[in-house]
Amino acid sequence: MALSFLISDTHARTRSLFVAIMCGGLAGCGFGLLMPLISLNLEAMTGSGALAGANAAAAALAMILTTPFIPGFFSRIAPRVLLAGSLALIALCILIFPAVREVWVWFGTRFLIGIAVTIVFIASETWINQLAKPERRASLLAVYATVLSAGFGSGGLLLALLGAEGWAPWIAGATIYALGVIPVVFLRGPGLVPPSSEEGSPLAMLSTARLAPAAILAGFLFGALENSFFALMPVYGDRIGLTTVMVGLLMTTGAMGALCLQIPIGNFADRAGRLRTLGLITIGAVAIPLLIIASSGFGFALFPLIFLYVGLASAFYTVGLAVIGERVQAGQLAAANAAFIFAYGTGSLVGPMMAGLATDWINPHGFLLALSVIAAIYLPMALRNWRS
Repeated sequence: MALSFLISDTHARTRSLFVAIMCGGLAGCGFGLLMPLISLNLEAMTGSGALAGANAAAAALAMILTTPFIPGFFSRIAPRVLLAGSLALIALCILIFPAVREVWVWFGTRFLIGIAVTIVFIASETWINQLAKPERRASLLAVYATVLSAGFGSGGLLLALLGAEGWAPWIAGATIYALGVIPVVFLRGPGLVPPSSEEGSPLAMLSTARLAPAAILAGFLFGALENSFFALMPVYGDRIGLTTVMVGLLMTTGAMGALCLQIPIGNFADRAGRLRTLGLITIGAVAIPLLIIASSGFGFALFPLIFLYVGLASAFYTVGLAVIGERVQAGQLAAANAAFIFAYGTGSLVGPMMAGLATDWINPHGFLLALSVIAAIYLPMALRNWRS
């Protein structure tokens, strides 16, 4: 009887983990498909790159403005209901784009999707952190980050297969999110433990951030470094004389680094210590852009460096979440994960702007120097926690 109960409990936990990790993959797939799909359509509709960039910023703005209030939603609405409703809302919003070809409607719709996707991120990350066994926390979150990266890549693959015109890519995106509602509703297992009304308040996000400041700032680093890289590496490649094919291959190499290195880094963090691992990642994030500058005249030397760099930059996300899980109690995890996502959104806005300015100030290597400087600012905190 006891063995039967144990097996049943393990299966229930596995079902919940599957649902939480699947939600991360859906969010990644949505980003990978919708970001270029919306930009390409806006370019065709308006011919304005500025409008496409502003529309993308609407999603980041939604993340920053609404994140402090999302933990409170969990304390008022059953988390599974909120998660399923968010996925359904995203599916419906996606169909608005091809149906209403008005730029102002697209901005409002993108903002709504940004809110719903932020709820999915915070819910899935909080849920996984609550379900994770302490000794394997970073490894499990590494699996989540890998699925997230794979989802991002599959979204780009869908765009390549279906194109950017007509209803087909929009219907595909809506269908993916609509199907995601099914396991959330029907695969039963331990649910996300909602915060109390006090733990879910916007002030709670600030108080939990104080419990794990190194982890929260790791979220900022992840947003700043990864988004800066993918936004400006094509510009850098063009300025140092690389062909379009070469630039495309380098971008693919970076994405593969994010996909392949999370599980090894997560396993290492569980053995060697998560804060120590953050210190090592930061040292790499400072040094590798400088090595890329030194290697920029040797095209193929860039491939291993970029593979390693993007993999390490992405590990700020994996290991940062693991540190939150070990430092924060279950009821406070929603607020702590909200602080992490808030920091990520802020980094996503600030990092590319800094790197873009640096690119024009110090041509062509300013972009890479900016990446090193951003990581170097975090280095004292990372090393101070080395023995933790």
